[in-house]
Amino acid sequence: MNSQLILVSIVLFIAGASCDKYDYPISDYLAVRDSRNFTGKVVLVTGSSAGIGAGVAKLFSLLGANVVVTGRNQSRIDSVAQEAQELSPNKLKPLKVTADLRVSADVKRLYDTTMKTFGRLDVLINNAGIYPMSNISTDNLINQWNDIFNTNVIPMVELVRLAVPALQKSQGSIIDMSSILGIAPAATQLAYSTSKATVLHLTRILALELGPLGIRVNTINPGAIAVERTVVISGKAFDELIPRTPLRRNGHALDIAKGAVFLASSDAQFITGANLVIDGGLVYNYPTYIQ
Repeated sequence: MNSQLILVSIVLFIAGASCDKYDYPISDYLAVRDSRNFTGKVVLVTGSSAGIGAGVAKLFSLLGANVVVTGRNQSRIDSVAQEAQELSPNKLKPLKVTADLRVSADVKRLYDTTMKTFGRLDVLINNAGIYPMSNISTDNLINQWNDIFNTNVIPMVELVRLAVPALQKSQGSIIDMSSILGIAPAATQLAYSTSKATVLHLTRILALELGPLGIRVNTINPGAIAVERTVVISGKAFDELIPRTPLRRNGHALDIAKGAVFLASSDAQFITGANLVIDGGLVYNYPTYIQ
């Protein structure tokens, strides 16, 4: 075979590959380079005045998004919003909303304020949550149970109900924060673990219902994440998880934020109903009982 024939064969092969009806056009491949650019997008992160939520809000701001920072503590909201604005390429000022999501009127006010300010919503991240320790013998178990579900689950449902029209219009994404304790049972986290298992199944059901509308719904399951609240609540037991973690460290808010950015990006446009476990492998070795 002479050199001209070889060249023609190569050209025909490339042309055929680029026209493959089962493949995407080259422009879609090139778009992956910009898939983490959220300029013009609006991202609402509940529980974003501290911890994981704060890290998520700051990373989305760094990537160009308009972010909504919300929580119950105004001074913490102000602090996170300032950091997010400093990270923003265009110094976009986050929307700050003080709200107690256990109160339905506050949930609606949070959503309405977001829509009034920006006129759209692209990403809803249901992150707000509490996690006091409990077992079946806990004296105030039922009160604690109700408080946990009224914080960790009910506001998710309320916000999604409100946000569906806007997210359908933007072909947006919902990310629900669960936990590896929604997968691996822990005897000292009865109410919390049950609430996070509920979030997992809620997400699966919403993915089925909202998928035909073009809305993706996924879950992140964090492991032991080194933020102030978890370290204070868990104490010594928190550090004892490190040797049980295959990657031999606890996670950080940025680890979770990177996962949220991926799920919200066009890189994940064919992913819905999924559970993204970000835990360094701890879920496979989590102790069922921690003092």
